[in-house]
Amino acid sequence: MYKRRLKIFLILMAVAEAVLIGRLAQLQLIHGELYRRQAESLLAYEELLPTGRGRILDRRGNVLAEDKACYDFCLHYRMLKGPGATEADRKAYRRWADGWIKRIARRENITLDRAKELLPERMERTWRLAETITGGTRNEMARAAEEIVGRVETWRRIVGGPVKEEYLSHPVASVQDEETKVRLQGCLDRMVGASVRPSHRRSYPFKELACHLIGLLGPVGEDELARTRRNRSLPIDARLGDYLPEDRRGLSGAEKLCEGMLRGRRGYRRRRRTGEILEEVPARTGPDVHLTIDADLQRALARVFRRRPDGTEDRQRCGAVVVIDVPSGEVLAMVSQPTYDPNEYRRRLRALTGDRVDLPLIARAFAARYPPGSTVKPLVAVAGLTSGVIHPGEEIYCRGYLLPNAPDRFRCWIWLQYHRTHGPLEVVGALEHSCNIFFYTVGRRLRLRRLHDWFAAFGFADRPGTGLPGERSGSLPDPNAPHDAGVPWHLAIGQGPISVTPLHVANAIATIARGGQFRTPVLVRELAGRQRRRDLKVSPETIRLVQEGMYRVVNSSSGTGRAARDYEIEICGKTGTAKTTPRRVDGRIVRSGDTAWFAGFAPYRNPRIAFAVMVEYSDKGGGPTCGPIARQVVRTCRDYLAAQGAWPSAR
Repeated sequence: MYKRRLKIFLILMAVAEAVLIGRLAQLQLIHGELYRRQAESLLAYEELLPTGRGRILDRRGNVLAEDKACYDFCLHYRMLKGPGATEADRKAYRRWADGWIKRIARRENITLDRAKELLPERMERTWRLAETITGGTRNEMARAAEEIVGRVETWRRIVGGPVKEEYLSHPVASVQDEETKVRLQGCLDRMVGASVRPSHRRSYPFKELACHLIGLLGPVGEDELARTRRNRSLPIDARLGDYLPEDRRGLSGAEKLCEGMLRGRRGYRRRRRTGEILEEVPARTGPDVHLTIDADLQRALARVFRRRPDGTEDRQRCGAVVVIDVPSGEVLAMVSQPTYDPNEYRRRLRALTGDRVDLPLIARAFAARYPPGSTVKPLVAVAGLTSGVIHPGEEIYCRGYLLPNAPDRFRCWIWLQYHRTHGPLEVVGALEHSCNIFFYTVGRRLRLRRLHDWFAAFGFADRPGTGLPGERSGSLPDPNAPHDAGVPWHLAIGQGPISVTPLHVANAIATIARGGQFRTPVLVRELAGRQRRRDLKVSPETIRLVQEGMYRVVNSSSGTGRAARDYEIEICGKTGTAKTTPRRVDGRIVRSGDTAWFAGFAPYRNPRIAFAVMVEYSDKGGGPTCGPIARQVVRTCRDYLAAQGAWPSAR
């Protein structure tokens, strides 16, 4: 009996041992690698590494925007938000405050009650010291705090609960120099919730130069953060393109247009809790982006635009200058006035957004539309000649008004100003004298549908095509909608229901300069492959007549653009003066006058540049206002291109 029991016991022990050995084999040999990884994952954590943003350069490699090393002065989120409105916020604030009360008591060897009394004074001292040392104002830092709190609250709403950003410090000011950083660090013992850490900020070395083209950075939107939230279950190497709440992204200009290239790709690091790095993938800085503009030319043309006839600067002048390289369609310069310094944008935000008179945030060259006035007459001449509604030698008589039975309507500018007429004119003379009656007649013959289609062929119905955020398409009337018979007559002189940007006008003139070959303008060289092209199928004879008319506008003694004449350069152009609604602020007129234009190309026989000059609210008209500016624009471009051996012979 004893032996039998012993055998049963030994058999049971053997079975148990076999099970244990089998299980150990399963754990170590079959699934050993899996469990090892799981164990390591519990002892390790992952962190994303920040990336640098690529630079924006001009066509010659000058830096227009870059990331620069700096030091951030940071305050804890609880100090930025305060007690908050919810019970959860108040509890979190009390926990944070209690921690600082204990720290103050320990550091200064005082009682907790006394430390609690001192906490508000220490918090106020923190703000005062930050103002003094960083040079920022309390209002600026308060706006930064509001932005941070808003961003974190957005992230909380997306996540649906607490987020780690509530337990971190956030930058409210930055300093560039080492001396200020040392001063800040020396004051940290007298501050509450403050820290200093290395960082980088977007820097714009040329300040206000081309600010509308370069653009700005701003907080990440809710849509991107929601996408980041949805991707949190993915492996870390699949989330390197996601935005985090503390990131900034392009809001406007090339910063937004080229966001996908400029922002680069963040890296990541896996490490043990002990600090040992298990795996690291370095971040990749975004590549450089090259604009087609030249910073020196842009600066020179900005000065030309502001210069009065007496040589002084008129910083109140508002408008735009656009210069396009005719052969390639590249934008050589695009000036919008007034401007602002993007380095100071956040500090001056309220002043900039509150300026309703000069509107400095509006990019007038490509994001504001104006009635083009008589600058469309070369386009209407092309449309009329190509459509066959007028013939090269045909004369149309200008009696000063279009309708014999209504002499007070559809009048020519020469009748209004001098009570004279132009008499009989063919197309070249009509362009030279900018005769309204001639072009009223062409518009009447073309009718709205054909006129609309030709304007659309020159790009007026679409956005200009550089890709810049904020680009506006031209505004044209619907040719299928009921309309007054006089609408196409008004359109033919650039008035009525038509408005375009200066970039539209410059590009339309470039199309005429290159013989009827339309190309969308190029601003970013890396995106040049997106340029759209089309042949308008305009005969060489039509182009010759229109170009000759534009030549005589400037170089004839009776041309409306003779103020732009330059005896060294054969400039071709077309003036324009468009009636414009006054600008009102709170019911008060703050700007009034006409929109003045001068658009053209040069040199005459071998066009290299096309340009448009526009001045808002002028009281002298397109020729007297914009002609002298246009002459200096062409001369400046000539000198710039000639220095590179790229200016063709004019004859």
